[in-house]
Amino acid sequence: MHLLTTTLLSALAATTASAQAVTKNPKRGLVSTPHVDFPEDSTIWSDETTPLSWYWNFANEPGESYKDIPQEKFEFVPTMWGAYTSNGTDTFFLGNLTALMKTRKISHVITFNLPDWSFDKGGSQMSPEVGARVYVNNILPLREQGVKVSLPTVSDPKGSWIEPFMNNCTKLNDDKPCEFDFVPLHSFGGLGTLKENIGKWEAAFPGKPIWVTEFGYADQELITTENFLNQSLKYLDEHKTVERYAWFGAFREQNSNVGPNMAMLTSYGNLTNVGNWYLGKQTTEKPGQRPANANHCTADNPCGGSGTKKNAGVRMSVGEVAGWLMVGFVQLGMFFL
Repeated sequence: MHLLTTTLLSALAATTASAQAVTKNPKRGLVSTPHVDFPEDSTIWSDETTPLSWYWNFANEPGESYKDIPQEKFEFVPTMWGAYTSNGTDTFFLGNLTALMKTRKISHVITFNLPDWSFDKGGSQMSPEVGARVYVNNILPLREQGVKVSLPTVSDPKGSWIEPFMNNCTKLNDDKPCEFDFVPLHSFGGLGTLKENIGKWEAAFPGKPIWVTEFGYADQELITTENFLNQSLKYLDEHKTVERYAWFGAFREQNSNVGPNMAMLTSYGNLTNVGNWYLGKQTTEKPGQRPANANHCTADNPCGGSGTKKNAGVRMSVGEVAGWLMVGFVQLGMFFL
């Protein structure tokens, strides 16, 4: 009996150590999209057994569920979604980030979300002139402090927005070019579309790291979506120019605006195959097969990882609320990319 007990305890210890010994993927991150009805779902993505190393949430402060997690464990990347005022003369974002940086080491900032698109199409709707003023007032001072900042996230690097933005930014910056450190993009299509989009931005801004801040294959059959996920993860992990990426799907199937098959959670809060594979977890299912636990919650597969909906409360930070007031527009038009 003693030998059996010792063997079982050793096996349990080995299993626990294995569960904790997960290597973080410096590229793989999270588009945080918390739902007020299921705040417990947020704990899934920040669990120490996942490979996710960073997240962004369309806002300038960490999510409520992650505010006590240090940067070195789950890095928060703030976002300036758009202008706070119509003329872009304010410095609200700079002030907020300056305050945040007193307690949290911020290394990167994402700037603007589709300023070349109108609000009704999901963009932050800024003229290049206003965008340049906002950038000079809020973003360049952060870069001078050592924060790496992105180029604005636009729908087309050769479109009619970036060039006049850069020209206006240079004029407002005492005729000095407005520098940036990395290039963010969104991609919603098959593997060919993803490769094409990355290639376009690489050609337009050679030598700059690429961040695919949102990607997926919207409104496809299950097997198509799952095959795309596996193919794209391999491609993104191996592609040297890609510095970071984040799958758009940290929500339950019924809350998805890009088709239920991109969701990483079932309607009951269990991980789908997409969720399991994105988090580096092994499953017995092949692409196109629903996981056995997809339609129920159990002690081993609880809804959201820490409880059921009846225990849920509304847990969103002020920054997340502000961010989601803006991101609602993004979700309406996202799949057009």
